[in-house]
Amino acid sequence: MAVTTLERQRPVRVAPEPRARGERLTRLTIGELDQVFGDLDPATLGELQGHKRGRVMAVSGFDWVPGIARSAALRVVNQLPIWRGQTFEGEFGTNTWLWLFGRNRLDFARYLVREAPALDGRGPVIQLDYDVAANPRPLRRILGELRHLGPGLFLARIQVCLPGSDRVVKILYFTLES
Repeated sequence: MAVTTLERQRPVRVAPEPRARGERLTRLTIGELDQVFGDLDPATLGELQGHKRGRVMAVSGFDWVPGIARSAALRVVNQLPIWRGQTFEGEFGTNTWLWLFGRNRLDFARYLVREAPALDGRGPVIQLDYDVAANPRPLRRILGELRHLGPGLFLARIQVCLPGSDRVVKILYFTLES
């Protein structure tokens, strides 16, 4: 008499597409995104050339809003014809904005792009340093940090260095996609 056992097969999980992963991030708080960001690998400068479509994932001060409502609000914000992402050209970059009327774009808020240690000390990042003479003085206190989230997808955060102190405040998280 042969004995056979039936083993229950576990479903195979397929990794979600990068954009789907990015959209799920809108349900996370700033603190949770800090943890995700800390676990990511650094991006390379070569991956960042050209225009990258941007989407806001979290804004400081809105963690009290339930995740599903925050996600829905950010979905609307990301469809507005305002901030469209960033454009990288060598060691420089700029934010790309659209005029409300027409298809013209406005490049505003330039930054230097370089490899640097993260401000929180958790490894290397691509740093977006807005301390550029072409920017208005208030923008020069902004530092962005960027890491690789998936193929063609990056997670970035914008932080402001407060004047007269070593304190850094996170303003928002966003993704950039090729």
